[in-house]
Amino acid sequence: MAKFNKKVFFYYFCRIFSALAIAALFVLPLGMTQINLTDSESISRLLFPYSVAFIRDSDFYAPVLQGFFYSIYFLPVTFVLLVTSVFVKKIPHKLLYAFVLGSLTIYLFCGISCLIICANTSVWFAKLPILVYCTFGFALLSHLTLSILGIINVRLNNPQYTEYKLLRQDEIKKSREKKVNDKKTSLKTKLTLIIIGTIIIILFSFMVLILRRYQNLITETLTEAGRTTAEQTAAIYETAEGKYEKILYFFNQQKKSNEYADTPFERIDIIISSENAQVFLETLNDETKLPPFDVFAYTTGSPSKIPAEEKTLSTEQALDYIKRYQTGAYRKTPIYNSNGTCKFVYPVTLSRKAGSKLVGFSIVTYQEAVLMKPFFQTKVAVFALSAVFFYLTVILSIFLSDYIANPLLYLRSNVRKTSNSLSTLLSGRGKIASDTIQFEDTIHTRDEIKDLSTEIGDMVSLIRGMVPYISFSTLKNADNDVKRSVNRELCFLFTDIRGFTTLCEGRAPKEIVSLLNHYLDLETEIILKNGGDIDKFVGDEMMAFFAGPRKEYNACKAAMEIRAAMKEQQEHSKESGDDFIQMGIGINTGNVTFGSVGSKTRMDFTSIGDTVNLAARLEGANKAYGSKAIITEAVYDKLNESFVCRELDFIRVKGKTEPVRIYEILQLKSKSAEKLTEIKTLFEFGLHFYRNKNWDKSEAYFTQCYKKYNDLPSKVFIERIRHFKLDPPPAKWDGVFEMKVK
Repeated sequence: MAKFNKKVFFYYFCRIFSALAIAALFVLPLGMTQINLTDSESISRLLFPYSVAFIRDSDFYAPVLQGFFYSIYFLPVTFVLLVTSVFVKKIPHKLLYAFVLGSLTIYLFCGISCLIICANTSVWFAKLPILVYCTFGFALLSHLTLSILGIINVRLNNPQYTEYKLLRQDEIKKSREKKVNDKKTSLKTKLTLIIIGTIIIILFSFMVLILRRYQNLITETLTEAGRTTAEQTAAIYETAEGKYEKILYFFNQQKKSNEYADTPFERIDIIISSENAQVFLETLNDETKLPPFDVFAYTTGSPSKIPAEEKTLSTEQALDYIKRYQTGAYRKTPIYNSNGTCKFVYPVTLSRKAGSKLVGFSIVTYQEAVLMKPFFQTKVAVFALSAVFFYLTVILSIFLSDYIANPLLYLRSNVRKTSNSLSTLLSGRGKIASDTIQFEDTIHTRDEIKDLSTEIGDMVSLIRGMVPYISFSTLKNADNDVKRSVNRELCFLFTDIRGFTTLCEGRAPKEIVSLLNHYLDLETEIILKNGGDIDKFVGDEMMAFFAGPRKEYNACKAAMEIRAAMKEQQEHSKESGDDFIQMGIGINTGNVTFGSVGSKTRMDFTSIGDTVNLAARLEGANKAYGSKAIITEAVYDKLNESFVCRELDFIRVKGKTEPVRIYEILQLKSKSAEKLTEIKTLFEFGLHFYRNKNWDKSEAYFTQCYKKYNDLPSKVFIERIRHFKLDPPPAKWDGVFEMKVK
């Protein structure tokens, strides 16, 4: 007797079950045709997969989708293949899997298409047989199961993934032995959740936005149509002076055109008063006594089928309709009733000398389901397509997370094996030999992860080469502290917010911090964008540095962008009536000591030297000159005339004996306006005569620059000249100005 093979039995069982399931899906109902909203006695019929491609019903037929519906006949092909596989063993499992998954995908696509095309009211879902829900749910669950099994199969067939799982199980086992909580969210899970979460937010925002806008649009459009019909009916009555023949002709025309309308009304009624009351719209108010509106004069419907209460209007109803007319509310929304209808009402009047005489009301009645049918179908389509997109996103996000995370996980596994060998070596449990440290590069991607794996391999090779020359004691007690400094050529940029103290007066500390962070964030973003880095923040002051061959250019470009950003902030503050700030900038370049500075317990990696101190002094010098951004001659010489700069002065800062020539950067040369060139020319002519003690000519140039452009540095020199006219400088005066403050 042959031995029972559970695996073979399982394979055959799955094939037979799949064949029966595919056959059942092909013969069981897939959906249902639309419900006729204007005829309550009509009956919707069920749609079956084997016949759905041949339906030519105007409510169902969609030429674009018709070709896709023919793909439903892929199901019987799959059924035949599954039955054949029971007898023919050579048919590959992957082919069967692909056919079954493809058949389920096609079935779900056709089912969702039927839903989008046919679901025209919520009643459609209530009348849909439970069998349709069950078959569709079964197909969806089967599709999801097969997709997950496919992902698992792909993972298990990857030897690297299997090795990673074994390593992970070993780590968990060791953590349990050490009684350490090793519960953590994996990178794959995080990626999957992030992708799915992002898609959910996007889909939800999209659905809300689209549906809200479409609902407003369709409501406005249909309200306009219903209101216009009510107004037109009232106008016809007024024009015909109530004559039966003309009004009847209009009603017959409306009834015929309604048969072909996308959103047909239920009926149009005119209800008038039996009394000849002299009530005029122009003089009507809350105290006006209205006559009874008890004559059901005209209708496009069947009078015998209209409820008696809808053939007359109560005084309260008439007053409500008049108020809606007077306030204009009738233009915006219809009147919704509890019986599922909505009405557009307009007063019927006759023109008289005393005004518009109220004789009744024209009423256009719609079934609410008919009126909102386009929006309901759009809502169904949006929800259905969003659900499909979300489902596909869940499946694809798992593949995507595997594609992104697996190389990292495999790299981690390889590094962990190397780390374990190093740990064994450093713990004294292993032999100190180069061949004990190995790194296996199993990454085959062509990206940064592969580069990282290669770099790690090179690093391990370097360590492996060093091991024979290092004692075990050195390896075990290696000092990882970095306590050294180096000399570097760097360019420094200091900024300080002017008037920040005044700006903070009367503000809460939390608001001050938020305000300060806002401005510092703007500066930081610009510094980093131009290749710089932030050394430190001191209150409202910032210290940044730039390295590289274009460090001076990048620093000055960042300074110009900071000024532009501050100017934009000033304009916003002026518009809102808030206080605004100004910015002072100082830039210097040179050699500094760069390294760790501090105590044994607290270190800071920073720069020190005269270059740094002078940059800080220049930032403060802006206050004395009324300038915005000052640079040293060392920076100016490196710019190669790429910026419009003017020589500002020759100064000796506090604490220094050697004077320095300083410049103000005005703008990038490529962006400079003619105005800046004239400011530079006038100012430098004035500075030339100033240093030659030609006070009159110097004052003339500075005065012209100040009056024409409100140039504050020119005003500073005008005041100096007036001082020197009264108290001239020494005969051997070299033009140096002493800065008395920092």
